[in-house]
Amino acid sequence: MKILVIGLIIVINLILQPTLFQFIRINNVLPNTSLILVVCFAINNNKTKGTAIGFTIGILQDILFSKMIGINALIYMLIGYFISLTNRNIFKDNLIIPVVLTGLATGFYYIVGTFLVYFLGFHMEFFNIFKNMLFVEIVYNAIISIFIYIYVSKLYKSKRKRY
Repeated sequence: MKILVIGLIIVINLILQPTLFQFIRINNVLPNTSLILVVCFAINNNKTKGTAIGFTIGILQDILFSKMIGINALIYMLIGYFISLTNRNIFKDNLIIPVVLTGLATGFYYIVGTFLVYFLGFHMEFFNIFKNMLFVEIVYNAIISIFIYIYVSKLYKSKRKRY
């Protein structure tokens, strides 16, 4: 049942991110709700499930929206793995945790993604990307992560109470 709910959330996100969320741009930057979902699910799962959820969201995003298959899958998988390693050592009810981890994950996503694309032979304007988009997206994702994390943590708390 939990896998079905997680899958449904992922599919709804993949529908809303390129459509409805286009209207909530700030400074021409969209919130990366896929990344936020990876962080929120990784906080609440072990490293195997966090890695699998990160890979699943990333590969679906690559297949649907990307020119290069595998970059988002690799980055989201790494984010899911590293964040889920910390899930035993953090207090999950503290809302600062998803904010900080989402900010770090967004920075990691941009740095690793930009270098992977650059090393694959594409010309990238590193400083323009970091100057114009990175800071805004870190703040934007961190703020949005509070609301998504509250929903995801309620989902996990209700599942824990039933079993």
